[in-house]
Order: sequence, then C-alpha cells, then structure tokens
Amino acid sequence: MRVIYRPSGSPPPPPSLHPAGKKRGEAVLVISSKEGISFSGDGYDVKISREALERNGEVRRHENAHMAALGSAAASGIMYNTVQGPGGETIAVGGKIAVDLTEVPGDPAATLSKARRIITAANAAANPSSADMKTASEAYRMAGRARDDMAAERSRGKIDILG
Repeated sequence: MRVIYRPSGSPPPPPSLHPAGKKRGEAVLVISSKEGISFSGDGYDVKISREALERNGEVRRHENAHMAALGSAAASGIMYNTVQGPGGETIAVGGKIAVDLTEVPGDPAATLSKARRIITAANAAANPSSADMKTASEAYRMAGRARDDMAAERSRGKIDILG
C-alpha cells in the first residue's frame, strides 16, 4: 500500500507514483485537499480527501459485516491496516479477522454448522475479497469432511436418523 499526500495547489505526483501508473495489485491511496475534512494546527491546513474517507468507511463496514456473521468462529477481533493522516487521524485501508477453521472434535454436526456460519460470514460483505473467498473455500472443504463423517457414522449405526 502506497499513500500519497497531495497538498492543495501542488502538481500531480510523478507518473511513477500516480495511481494510474501503479504496479499490478498494489493499492495506492491518494489523500488530497480537494474535498474532505479539514484539519488546522501548527501553521498548516490539511484536508483528507473524500476518497480516503470513503475507503475508511468501506473497510470498516466490510470487516464489521464479517464479524457480525462469524460469531464464535472468530478467532480474533478486527485487525485494521491503517495509515496516519497528516492531521493525526487514523484511516483504515484494509483489515482482517482470524477465523477458527478447526473441526469440533467428535461432533460432525457442530462442525457442519460452524462451516456454514463461516461461509455465510465470508460472503457477508458487499464485495467479498479474494481472502474472503479463500476462507469460504476452506469452510466448504470443512463442511464436506463433516458431511462425510456424518454419513460414515450413519452407516455404522452411530446416529439415530429417526431423531
């Protein structure tokens, strides 16, 4: 992640730093003073760009959607990747939550329920990321193993299918 601060009236960044010239897969956050929130102090006036504020809100909504759906399958709280703005404000540019993808020992039905909750949580955000899809994929595999274990137990007569 590259962060570029662009004060009002300054020329655009050199082509190598401009978002259009970024390397493939590299996120660039341009904080400009065109529109946004103003900060004053120590002889300077700075505005945080609307884009930076929108990204901050987008990241926080995304991670909160995952957390709300994860419940007890969350192995951590939300961990944000942040940058410090020129006025001392914290701007979230990314985030993650550790997810418990372990099976519930001796209880394939509970494991299946947990896997379904993780899949739901991975898809809870408006725009799931590639990391979200990877987590969902791992949860699908966990669910498949749980279904296989349940079928094996039924065939051995360990589960009363009548209730």
